[in-house]
Amino acid sequence: MGKRKKSRFKVRYLFLLFILFLLYEGWKAFFPVDSYIIKWSYPVEEYKEYEVKRLIPEALPKSLRPVTSSILRLDWVKDVRCHKSLKGVMTIFIRPRVPVSRIYDMKGFGVDKEGMLFRVADIDTLPVIKVKDDLKTERIKEAVQLLLLTKDMNVKEVEVTSYGLESRIGDINVIWGEGRYPEKYRLLKRIYKKAIISSGKLDFRFDNQVVLRR
Repeated sequence: MGKRKKSRFKVRYLFLLFILFLLYEGWKAFFPVDSYIIKWSYPVEEYKEYEVKRLIPEALPKSLRPVTSSILRLDWVKDVRCHKSLKGVMTIFIRPRVPVSRIYDMKGFGVDKEGMLFRVADIDTLPVIKVKDDLKTERIKEAVQLLLLTKDMNVKEVEVTSYGLESRIGDINVIWGEGRYPEKYRLLKRIYKKAIISSGKLDFRFDNQVVLRR
């Protein structure tokens, strides 16, 4: 009986804390914002800081939602969280997108691991994605996945074609085709390990077979 009473007391106590928290958050929403601080998940270029500050109105709003929504519209921003203290200070936490590759012939644009295209500077050393057809998000995502998958093989370029993905590893031109990239990659590693081919073409477009062209 004693244990049951303790359990009920604990539930009521936690429920009361939850209610007090909701009241605190609701009450805090009516507090004015006098100043703000911007915090980044990692250091960014000056122009990005300027772009964010330009979106924050001089007359700071009580609600955090308009500020969050405005910043999220920037293509290079992945996530934003805002917090307001009782002292009237709004803290803005911003997580920028991280480029893992760049698009050929599109200077100043990078691609993150989710395949999202955004403006970014100083990415000339990143692997390249070449697109022959229309710039489709799904195909870009696949190209990024392949670049990340083959990172240990130092693949510097992936080409998006009408028949799938294609890349060059050393003197070997690899035609990946569409889909099943992890499976094809494991097979490619076995071929490399056995030194079956050192130059030419490897075609993975066909089911249950690999075509070698020297």
